Amino acid sequence: MKKVFSKIKKKKLLHIIFNNSKKNSRINISPEKEFLQACFLPMKKNQQIKPHAHFWKKNLNKRRIVQEVWVVMAGKAQITLYDLDNKVILRKVLNTGDFSITFEGAHKIMSLSNKTIVYEFKTGPYEGKKKDLKYL
Repeated sequence: MKKVFSKIKKKKLLHIIFNNSKKNSRINISPEKEFLQACFLPMKKNQQIKPHAHFWKKNLNKRRIVQEVWVVMAGKAQITLYDLDNKVILRKVLNTGDFSITFEGAHKIMSLSNKTIVYEFKTGPYEGKKKDLKYL
């Protein structure tokens, strides 16, 4: 796992890159304070997560940002990660099973092979391009 911090605000975590893991135990990837949470859950046959539901909570902080995950399900892709001033801070190739999390800062993805499949997950509600994103 690689944590990418801002060069402008040294302690500000912007992105995480997670490479497909061979570990046998749960890995909590996102810091607890982030709205977007991710973890690695290796499971053995018949192992289960007990049935559960999540409940609505009041959010006292009215500010929000869309946070996003790209998971490479097949093929290969290159991601480019940007700092708060929109300057490139890292380029990295993701292979099948790898993923990136963006908490803040810009990001880009480009397929490096035919039939690359990427799943994208983000926090919502998503209000469209005009309200939730800007292109560099």
